[in-house]
Amino acid sequence: MAANEEYVVVVGGMNLDIAGLSGPVYREKDSNIGKVGMNVGGVGQNIAHNLAKLGIPTYLVTVYGDDYWGRIVKEECEKNEVRLDYAQELKGEKSSTYLYINDHNGDLVTAINDMDILENITPAFLEPKLAFINQAKIVVLDCNLPKETIEWIGQKVTAPVFVDPVSVAKTGRIMGILNQIDTLKPNGYESVLLTGVQVTDEDSACEAAKKLIEKGVKHVFISLGEQGILCAKDKESILVRPLAKKVVSTNGAGDCTMATIVWARFTYGDDLSLKKTGLLTQAAASINLESPLAVAPELSAQAILSRLEESMPEI
Repeated sequence: MAANEEYVVVVGGMNLDIAGLSGPVYREKDSNIGKVGMNVGGVGQNIAHNLAKLGIPTYLVTVYGDDYWGRIVKEECEKNEVRLDYAQELKGEKSSTYLYINDHNGDLVTAINDMDILENITPAFLEPKLAFINQAKIVVLDCNLPKETIEWIGQKVTAPVFVDPVSVAKTGRIMGILNQIDTLKPNGYESVLLTGVQVTDEDSACEAAKKLIEKGVKHVFISLGEQGILCAKDKESILVRPLAKKVVSTNGAGDCTMATIVWARFTYGDDLSLKKTGLLTQAAASINLESPLAVAPELSAQAILSRLEESMPEI
């Protein structure tokens, strides 16, 4: 790290992703013609990879095994400029793996995650790294981490904490630290668990965001899929509609959105309007959705700005 370099720390999961993408026809319980690919993934890693593509110095704090797949993910991170200085290879452990199937519309049909190794990211694992973590401009965590670790981060980390809940099953892990979260990006289902509000449209998303802000979260971005993203802070909220015109795969779209929110704050500061932040996320998502990969090779800061200009030249 260069002297006085500003950086982001991501604490979370890194997987080897094995993807099955269906051809023009998908049939349940049948052998489908399509494409099978293998790439480095995981919510934390995907966010870090996207941030690196956006030109942000990014350190991924994670664990991986000393197996064949561990060597692959390590080499891929080095190639993608995701810094693993504070990650650790664990002897005798199996690297985290994620297997998923997308249908002919690019939507997830089913998935299996084998991520037991992440239980090793404990408070004791993070304690020696705390000073470095606290010097970050932004710290991002995903809820693949153990609940005890998430609560420790909420208590010990003084840098702004951004959280991706990952899934409904893991969202409850942040219930005890909501008042320590700077920025939260749940989807509608995760918002229900956190607030009790059934999120179906803009009005209900606004109500859920209001409740999260009352619980102490400073900035809320609720992903509403085809409806767009609800952006809120203080008493202000706005729904920003999608810009995507073509969908190849939805895998990684949420991670791209989270990375864009982090990039926007890192680059433009807290004074950037909610509308502009939301538009940047939708421009980035439109690039991501056109790619079969979880992190689109075409993604860059300039590509986001160009896509936004193409879609909304009046901005």
